Amino acid sequence: MKIRCLCVFSSSSNHLPEEFRKDAVALADRMVEEKISLVYGGGSVGLMGILADRILAGGGKAIGVIPPFLCTKELAHEGLTRMIVTKSMHARKMEMSRRADAFAVLPGGFGTMDEFFEILTWKQLGLHSRPIVVSNTLGWFDPILSFCRSSVKSGTVSPRNLDLFEVFPSAARAMDALLRRRVPVRAPARLSRT
Repeated sequence: MKIRCLCVFSSSSNHLPEEFRKDAVALADRMVEEKISLVYGGGSVGLMGILADRILAGGGKAIGVIPPFLCTKELAHEGLTRMIVTKSMHARKMEMSRRADAFAVLPGGFGTMDEFFEILTWKQLGLHSRPIVVSNTLGWFDPILSFCRSSVKSGTVSPRNLDLFEVFPSAARAMDALLRRRVPVRAPARLSRT
């Protein structure tokens, strides 16, 4: 099955290294080239905004998913192909997941980590089997990898669970890996929409 829609979790901060911005642009260009739609948190700022703007400028599709209270905090993008407003943060993640054939994590903060760990946990629980890739630009993900490895050593995380996601030095390399693999057909979501 081909990847038609990629869910991307990333930063809403505008105070980021230039290398992070370049990585988002490179991912956007590859997505347009491969005709892969974006589904993301719906913001117009930070890496989220850069990614959506670049995809739209290239003629691609960008779908935003956002709860009402974040429309002003994350400055909801007004030029998207489609904007879906959800009742809650949980419903937001459910909707993004429902639409995605795969997940990519770009540099981000607590919100990005929340999204990453939730989608990772859902995969661990067998609620989906779709690929999860991480762009470790400038080594920003190294501390999380260290935490994961130390969790395996302590016995709180099974070694096999580290195979549930893949880490690459850039978003372009992560996209290359996604395009080389066969993506499993999506099973119906088994999570409640509360």
